[in-house]
Amino acid sequence: MALEAGSSSSLGLIARGSEPPSRTVATALYVGGIIAVGGALLAALAPRTYPSPGLALALLCAAIVLSIYKLRLPLANGVSTLTLTCVVDFVALLMSGVDLAMVLAAAGVLVQCTVRVRRSQPLYKTAFSIASVAIAVQATGWVWRALGGSIEQPGFNETVVPLSAAALTYFVVQTVLVAGAISLTSASSLPRSWHREFLWSAPSYFVSAVVGGMIAIIVRHDAYLLVPLAAAPLYISYRAYQMSVLRIEEERRHAQELATMVAAAQEALARAIQSESALAAEKERLALAKARLAVTVQTIRDGVISVDRTGSVLLMNEAAQALASMSESEVVDRPAGAVFAALGLSAATYEAALHGVLADGQTVRLQNDPGGAQPSRLVEVTGTPTRDAEGQVTGAVWVVRDVSDAARLEHERSKAARLESLGVLAGGLAHDFNNILIGVVGNLSLAQTMVRPGDTTLKARLTHAEAACVRARGVTNQLLTFSKGGAPVKTTASVRELVVECARFALSGSAVAPRFAVDANLWAADLDTVQIGQVIHNLVLNAMQAMAGGGVVDVMLQNVELGSQSFGGAALLPGRYVRISVQDSGAGIGPDCLSHIFEPYFTTKEKGSGLGLAISYSIVKAHGGAISVESEPGRGARFSVYLPASTRTLGVRAQNRAETIQSRNGRRVLLMDDDIEVADVARDMLESLGYVVALAASGQHAIEQFSDAEARGEPFDLVILDLTVPGNMGGREAVQHIRAIRGDVPVVVTSGYADDAVLARFADYGFDGVLPKPFAIPDLRRALEEAQITALRTREGSRPQPEAALPAFVKPARSPESPSPHV
Repeated sequence: MALEAGSSSSLGLIARGSEPPSRTVATALYVGGIIAVGGALLAALAPRTYPSPGLALALLCAAIVLSIYKLRLPLANGVSTLTLTCVVDFVALLMSGVDLAMVLAAAGVLVQCTVRVRRSQPLYKTAFSIASVAIAVQATGWVWRALGGSIEQPGFNETVVPLSAAALTYFVVQTVLVAGAISLTSASSLPRSWHREFLWSAPSYFVSAVVGGMIAIIVRHDAYLLVPLAAAPLYISYRAYQMSVLRIEEERRHAQELATMVAAAQEALARAIQSESALAAEKERLALAKARLAVTVQTIRDGVISVDRTGSVLLMNEAAQALASMSESEVVDRPAGAVFAALGLSAATYEAALHGVLADGQTVRLQNDPGGAQPSRLVEVTGTPTRDAEGQVTGAVWVVRDVSDAARLEHERSKAARLESLGVLAGGLAHDFNNILIGVVGNLSLAQTMVRPGDTTLKARLTHAEAACVRARGVTNQLLTFSKGGAPVKTTASVRELVVECARFALSGSAVAPRFAVDANLWAADLDTVQIGQVIHNLVLNAMQAMAGGGVVDVMLQNVELGSQSFGGAALLPGRYVRISVQDSGAGIGPDCLSHIFEPYFTTKEKGSGLGLAISYSIVKAHGGAISVESEPGRGARFSVYLPASTRTLGVRAQNRAETIQSRNGRRVLLMDDDIEVADVARDMLESLGYVVALAASGQHAIEQFSDAEARGEPFDLVILDLTVPGNMGGREAVQHIRAIRGDVPVVVTSGYADDAVLARFADYGFDGVLPKPFAIPDLRRALEEAQITALRTREGSRPQPEAALPAFVKPARSPESPSPHV
């Protein structure tokens, strides 16, 4: 979405009859020159043939349709319209070259200037608009080619930098050409006209370039399912400009009403001063009118400052006094610059604004800089000149509005929108990334089984490489947890083993040592070991960073029974909880920061991201628990995590396996996965465990193979289904059909979407086990054994809970007292 050159239907591209002849000639020469250059470019460079006529026709139709829908934006000297056609220009530029983009841009401007316009405009204005956009597109294409732009292999230097430079060129060339015509017509300086009328439209060009680049890359790489992602920022930008138009029109109406009211008051006051000898009744009437006006101005919530022709303050209501922290007696009859300086405006800014309103008779709008030398609230100041009956400027009314809360709200809305988009993007990235990782992790796991017993160096290298891959998955899960609140995949786990392992891992190699205090017979908890492991890692890491000189971190695990209580803003239900406390002896947290530590992006560290505690808060809340903090400056900080205790007890299930699981050799497994590489690696891993594997690429194919095997009398003993298959039936639908054929077969669900609700509640969807990607051979073996036990118990009338497991990014220890520090 961007401002088109032809969209200003009343910019005054030709001087009016009352203007000097020299200006009229200059304007005519300028407009004629632009039309000549643009026409020459169109005539010389317009494509005669189209290698991809279908694409060219589609882009032409898109440009025409998008040009019809436009948003009218008020300018100081007229109106402008905003359309979406700039996106089509960038798509054409990136995919088919600058010449086709020039033709499409010219067609879009032609439609924009002639279709659905409130009043028709002269032919030369339309020609000027088409010519200026042709010049701008050619300049944009030259920059794109000069920087070596390419979308074949998208990258920062190959795509991002050239595309940003092209967007900047498009914006500058197009707006400067139109601003030049406006400055010649209005006899104003070109920089001032450009800054006032067009600088605000710069973000729309960059949004258009980004969206156009996304669409071009999507189309070039045939990833059409991602097209809706490109529409989101375009629609958000369009809505933002639409809301801005409504706000500008309302503020102009409001300011005009105030200006009219104050102008009437000034005229009344002037008549009162000049009519001192008038009758007492007339004086009383004028005094009453003045009193009513004063009451009206004082009751207005916005600040109102009235100044005379010289810029001296005449009137200042209470709202303005509060914003400037000045009383009316301090500023009346003094220059208004003192008030503007108190509001945080620089001298150069408010002096230019005063001159524009009082000397040029213009309406100006400006904002202060709350981060400057004199911090203040964010305020928006609008100045409107007041005129007498002859139209001469007699003063001005300045309306001061506190927009701090509105700006903060808009910032939060924008941040929420970005996070929502990030969540959608993260889900897709996690799936693809986990599919890639399974090939690496699976092959590393297979390679470990092939290492000779004496080759410890190679085995250590493979172990470290596997752990690094699993940590990469942890990074993806961390992003998912924060942006989408990933649903925890809970198992009944030993809190003691998990906390001790994660704490020692986080502190390994540092000058800080852990000290544990664990209740005897500590209760188990139903939790997602990966997510809670991340929480413990974040809390212990924060404690370590708080003690730069080294020391001891106290980690306490306690059984507690709570009534109805609230911790950290989260209400807990009465019941049994496991409390995990992490105490450091650092400098502590000040009271001004204590209430903000769980907010996203809040950090007191120079290189911190502000996401660690926010992610921890989100994880604990998703587990039905709470997290709180206690701290005093100079006495360290204590973080306490409350997790609901499990109603189940941990047991040794090795005997159950021996009793319920037969020899794997020769057992038949049906594996469904649409990714060929993932399927090949998983098949090799299953075969290394002694299984005979058959592959299926979709849910429908898996159902057919399962049914055929049943008919031949060679049934499958296990089924593994991928949850998501783009464009085909996935595991969620296929499991119902397989259950209809044979209800007692163990079925395992696997997916790269680590936050999918099906993985968290797999039994509710008809599965017997879950296998998140990426997985190694031990993970695969455990998932299949658990699924077989679950299927057997289901046939017997009771479904056991999944066995506890440590998080994937740590290795199980021999005992809680001596955990392994290996990653």
